[in-house]
Amino acid sequence: MFAAFAAIAAHASPAALIVERLEADTGSAAPERVIAGAFDAGFKAQSYAALIPSRSSGVWYRIRLVSDWDDPRPPALAVFDPVGLRAQIYVPPRYVEQPRSIYDSEDDPGYTRHAIVTVLPPTLAAATPVYIHLEPERAIPRRVEVRDVSEYRVGDLVRARYDVLFPAFQLATLLVMLSFFLVLRERMYAYFVGYALFLVLYELYSFGIAFELPVLQWLAPLAQRPAWCAALLAIALNIAFSRLFLELPRWAPRLDRLLGISVWLFLGLAACSIVPFISRGWWIEDALSVLLLITIPVLITAAVLAWLHGGRRGGLYLCAWIPALLLVIVRIMQLRMQWPLPIWLEFGLPGALAYANLVLAFVLAGQTLSFRHERDAAHRLAEHDALTGVLNRRAILSRLRAAFARSRQTGEALSLLFLDLDHFKRVNDSYGHRAGDQCLRSVITPIAGELRQGDALGRYGGEEFLILLPGAGASDAEVVAERIRRRVQEMPMLVSGTQIGLTVSLGVSTFDKDVLSPDDLIERADAALYRSKSGGRNLVSTHAGVVSRIAEEAGAPR
Repeated sequence: MFAAFAAIAAHASPAALIVERLEADTGSAAPERVIAGAFDAGFKAQSYAALIPSRSSGVWYRIRLVSDWDDPRPPALAVFDPVGLRAQIYVPPRYVEQPRSIYDSEDDPGYTRHAIVTVLPPTLAAATPVYIHLEPERAIPRRVEVRDVSEYRVGDLVRARYDVLFPAFQLATLLVMLSFFLVLRERMYAYFVGYALFLVLYELYSFGIAFELPVLQWLAPLAQRPAWCAALLAIALNIAFSRLFLELPRWAPRLDRLLGISVWLFLGLAACSIVPFISRGWWIEDALSVLLLITIPVLITAAVLAWLHGGRRGGLYLCAWIPALLLVIVRIMQLRMQWPLPIWLEFGLPGALAYANLVLAFVLAGQTLSFRHERDAAHRLAEHDALTGVLNRRAILSRLRAAFARSRQTGEALSLLFLDLDHFKRVNDSYGHRAGDQCLRSVITPIAGELRQGDALGRYGGEEFLILLPGAGASDAEVVAERIRRRVQEMPMLVSGTQIGLTVSLGVSTFDKDVLSPDDLIERADAALYRSKSGGRNLVSTHAGVVSRIAEEAGAPR
């Protein structure tokens, strides 16, 4: 951005000017009389090149070159900071009235609306003046300069790039926050989206781009009122966002209530600003300035309190907003003190707002990721058994119902293993419940080692587990069950320095035409498990009978 300021200022100095203001009361005198010289004695030279309107009446200015224009390219007269300004310009030799304003469609579309630009005759002599009549407006000095038209266009091109850059940046932030809001449905994100939207509209109107867009140019007759309205709505929504972002009801409830009142005041001003007969004059802008000078210190204080109470967001909020808030105060002082608008402030404030939104967007993105991690963790806790880490009863039954429905629809094979630890009560009684928990956790590794991707393991209750095998027929399921039985039997198990023998019994059931529901599948597996228990434990059985001990060919492909 500083490079842009340097690029704008790097051109040759503008032509030296003599700027004279008509101090005499012209009343309702015709422009022809002023141009003809009837009031020449009343023109007084100023020490600086600026036009200062009057709030109460129109003002005449006479502008002359110090020396004749000797460049083959014509000179361009530019009046900067033209917001709210309406002027009639009289250019030699004919001195025909040219009504000029950034709100008129007759302006040359080859220039941005950062200035009212008029191309002067290429043979303009020092003795030939240009007359400008300013209609009543805020008494803020508007810088005026005359320079080579080509040179002016170069600087204007830099301004045009920033006219597009800042709203585009804010629009990109808006879209990111909108996507977060659509996912999380949180009011804080909605406030930020609304704030960014009206900030984009404010910048479009203040830069003059909106008056060239078919969708927005119909508000041109309202002059600066659309910019006022957009700014007031953006401020109100930003305060509403800040209250939630800083968690002020928790850290600073009194300041939160005060800021809540200010939101309604800004919204009321926004409603008034768009109605011409209510917003006549400049009281809206004066009220906006006063409210901002009160609200900004309150916001900063609230952020500091949130930060001091351990709220990380308070520090981040200060880092994001301090530059923009300070520049807002400088802008208010510039308007109240009637100083000319410097180029660093003209583009510095939009740049600071873009920086604030960038920082907050990163903070909110990080918060969104944190929400997602917390949601995933909560989802995992809701589906998994706290002791063993496998699916809990509700989750494994849900997987079973889904797999059963799929198999019934497609005819895909489906098997279920019902596993129970042998003599588990004896382990608890002999070595304690802590040893029992250790056994439950230990069997998970050998079981999981025999499962494929897509299989599911869940704790059904106590020392009982369900193993879901989608796509596995009866023979494949029996092979898997036998492998699990062997791996658990061969697993070394130390409890309090003593090695104990841990075995499991399994029941196998397979989906077929006689199985009408998931509960039927569980009942068959449970009946098969009972057969294994009755047969001496450490066995694999189906509902038809005990499976013979499968030897090394248990490694057959599944």
